Amino acid sequence: MSKKALYLLGIVTTILIGTWLHYSFCCVGCCEKETTKEETIVSTTEEKPIVETSAETPKSNFEGFNFKTGNTSFSTNSNFKFLDSNFNLLLPVSDSIDLGIEQLKKSLANNTNKFNIAGKYLSSEENNSIFPDLGIARATAVKNYLISKGIPENKLSVSSLLSDEITKSRDTLINSISYNWTEIKNSETLTNDWDNLKAEINANPVRLYFNTGQSTINLSNSDKEKIGKIIQYTNNVANSKILITGHTDNTTGPNNTNEYYSAKRAEFAKDYFVSNGISASKIVTEGKAATMPIADNNTEEGRAKNRRAEISIQ
Repeated sequence: MSKKALYLLGIVTTILIGTWLHYSFCCVGCCEKETTKEETIVSTTEEKPIVETSAETPKSNFEGFNFKTGNTSFSTNSNFKFLDSNFNLLLPVSDSIDLGIEQLKKSLANNTNKFNIAGKYLSSEENNSIFPDLGIARATAVKNYLISKGIPENKLSVSSLLSDEITKSRDTLINSISYNWTEIKNSETLTNDWDNLKAEINANPVRLYFNTGQSTINLSNSDKEKIGKIIQYTNNVANSKILITGHTDNTTGPNNTNEYYSAKRAEFAKDYFVSNGISASKIVTEGKAATMPIADNNTEEGRAKNRRAEISIQ
């Protein structure tokens, strides 16, 4: 073979090898990256779809923030995130979610239904909140975020769901919130339901017991169930408030009065509620000192029962 032919053969071989290497290390890598992109789609009957992308978990792995109503729909792979066994919203929230909230705000203006936020939780998680379960606690955290963005509270509802199909990235829950619409019931039926609930709670309020000079809270599962009902009431009945009343036994402390201790217990309980995502504006506190005992102050057992805070509906 001539030198010229060998030279041309070398050039062709080099081109073929270069093409193969480019495909193997560049194109395949690009394709893999593309599958990890997040897709956000906003569409209406009046506008063309808007698509935004950012590198996050594949859409096929979990559901994100989404809704569909009237002539508007919104969908993004991003969702609100929480740590395992925790109900505090992880910040910052994705820009695509904030975009969806703006679209939701417009849709709710002409919608008679409520936007329901369903919080999910794993059976293996520990519930350290005041709520019956972490699902309600997480849904409430998301609800508060939507309210802070201008969504009217009376357009939102919360619910919970026990599910072991929650995607986790290390100790972070990726898809522990889902969304749907709920119909608003007949107002007369609702009024009767809420009146009955208020009467039930106030006849048997949540009682939190305290040691003398201390402010500690220990909630039973029964307490959490009642608190869940109280919060549900205040979320749905306009201008309603959670009432926290502090009480003492008839023993006067050396430095402070019973009025002081009763007010302190009520305020401590309020602070605990606020730390769990309940708006301070929804809570009213008062101290009754030793004026409303529920047990005999002549015994230590009776005095212990009288050192309490009661949670009811105003």
